[in-house]
Amino acid sequence: MWSSLPSNLRTVLGTALLLGLGVAGAAFTLSFFALRDAAQNPALAWGAGHAWLFPIGVDMALVFFEVLLLGASMVRVTERDRVVQYPRAIPFLLMLVAAAGTLYFNAVHVPEQVRPLALAVPVASILVTLGLAYLLKMLAAASGAAAIHLAPPATEPNRIVRHSDVLHGELVRDSQAPYGLFPPHPVYGEVPSPGQQQAPQNGHGELPEPTKRAAVEMHLSRLSPQEAGVATGSSIVAALAAQGIPVEETYAGRILSEWRVAHPAPSGARKRGSGRR
Repeated sequence: MWSSLPSNLRTVLGTALLLGLGVAGAAFTLSFFALRDAAQNPALAWGAGHAWLFPIGVDMALVFFEVLLLGASMVRVTERDRVVQYPRAIPFLLMLVAAAGTLYFNAVHVPEQVRPLALAVPVASILVTLGLAYLLKMLAAASGAAAIHLAPPATEPNRIVRHSDVLHGELVRDSQAPYGLFPPHPVYGEVPSPGQQQAPQNGHGELPEPTKRAAVEMHLSRLSPQEAGVATGSSIVAALAAQGIPVEETYAGRILSEWRVAHPAPSGARKRGSGRR
C-alpha cells in the first residue's frame, strides 16, 4: 500500500504520521502523569500504590472509542435495497464521555490559573488521534486499498436436502401452501362441509374410523326423534354421500343401533318406527 504512492506523497504523509505519533506520545505521557497525580489523593485508599492504573483506564478507554468510531465509519450495510452508513452514534457518544473524563481529571488537580495549560495536553491528544485516523483513511484512498467494507446480507434459512434417506437442514414453512408442510388433522366431532374433499388417511382412500363415526353421529343429532326412529343404515349412507362422506351401510347401521340405545326415542316414535322396519 505504501510503496504504490508517489515519492512526494510518501514524504508528506510519512512526515505527518511521525509528527502525529510524537505529539500523541507526548500528550498521553503528560496526561498519564496528571491523572496519576489526581489518583494519588490521600482520600482515595485504592490509589495507594496503584494510582498508575487510573490514567491507563481513562486514556486507553478514550483511544478505544476513537478506534471503534473509525472502524464503524468504514462499514456499510444494506437496508431496503440501499447501501447506508453503519450507525456511529454509540461510539461517538462514548468517545465524548471518555474525553470529558480526561479533561475533567486533568483540570481539577491543578490550580485554577494554570488549568488552561493542563487542558491543552488532553485536547491535543484527542485532536491528534482523530487526525491520525483521518490520515489512515486518506492513505487507504490514495493507495487504492479497500477502505470501505460492505457487510453481507443476512442469510436465508436452509431448505431441506435429502441425501440417502437422511434429511439435512431446517424445516421452513411454505407461505404458498394452505396448511404448511402437513394437512390439518380432523378434530373429533367435526364434520366437513358439503363438497369438501377429504384426503385419504389410511392408505386405502377411506376416512379414519373416528371421522366416520363423528359424521354419522352428527347426522343423527340433526334428526328429530321421529326421524331418528325411522332412520336406517341405507338412509344414513345416502345422506352422507350427498356431503361427499363415504360410509358403509353396515357401519352406519351399527352406529345407528348404538345411538338408539344411548338416545331412546319417545314411545310414539318407537312404535311408528317399528312398523317401518
